[in-house]
Amino acid sequence: MAEASPAPFLKFEDEEGREIPLISANVWKIGRGEQNAVVLIDDMVSRNHAMIQQTEDGEFYLIDMDSANGSLVNERKLTAPTVLRDGDHLAFGKSRLCFRNPAQPAAASPSPESQQVVSVVVMYLREFTVVAQDMDTGVLSQLVSTWSAEVDRLVHYGGGTAQKHLGDSVVSVWTHGAKGREHIEILRILRAVAGVARMTATLHESFDLSEPLSIGAGVNTELAAIGDTVNAAFRLQSAIKELDADLVIGASTFDYLRTWPDWAGHLPSSQENLKGDDASGRTWQISFAALSEFLAHHREDTGTTAIPTVPSH
Repeated sequence: MAEASPAPFLKFEDEEGREIPLISANVWKIGRGEQNAVVLIDDMVSRNHAMIQQTEDGEFYLIDMDSANGSLVNERKLTAPTVLRDGDHLAFGKSRLCFRNPAQPAAASPSPESQQVVSVVVMYLREFTVVAQDMDTGVLSQLVSTWSAEVDRLVHYGGGTAQKHLGDSVVSVWTHGAKGREHIEILRILRAVAGVARMTATLHESFDLSEPLSIGAGVNTELAAIGDTVNAAFRLQSAIKELDADLVIGASTFDYLRTWPDWAGHLPSSQENLKGDDASGRTWQISFAALSEFLAHHREDTGTTAIPTVPSH
């Protein structure tokens, strides 16, 4: 009989070396509050500081919950959810822990055959933390479940092949097919994002919210192994929040959009180079209003009918 794989765990990097197994759940909250799975008695740690979330494919992510002093992974401050690897060092205030996942396979270098053109989309609910503070827990759970289910539906309709739900964010992956049709497929992606934006703006009617909800979204296209695309998506998520934009588009995605002769007239974008990034990190921010106008002039170019509207709840 084969031995069970060692379970992942957190280990305190102090003399006691206490270990906290990461089993029997998929979310472990970290903070000063006693309700957390990992309680840190530290004035520099927020009551609800961060959380570790395990996705359906078995990966573990560290997500900072808008803490006052931030979270570190290997001495780098977290700006977006980050995949944890065996041996990563985590810091919250003065507390130091090590993430261990002995059964995690070593990352292999992708071969040219395993690489293909993929587009990664990250969407997140704006002001989610503020909304959550004033909402009943049961209603909040229903709101998030409804939003997530509708995002999945619209992404799937638009040809998306994978989704990761991380806190108030959803990451989706589109795998491109025949070379030369990327610009057509990117239109389908943008149409799906626009559909999610419209759907999100109507949710307040079903949940008796005083103001409509909205999303921020980012799209990046590159030649990469699919397993590496999540990191690019999270860099875009950081850009969305930093620029306070509706939609942030990566440089290579924007290059595909140049295929359309009228792209400049309908996408009055502004180029940004994020602080600390080189030329490859350039992004363009576009409003959903400008995106809708652009898509309206290309209704027949995606080879699909209009995305179905959100059903009433």
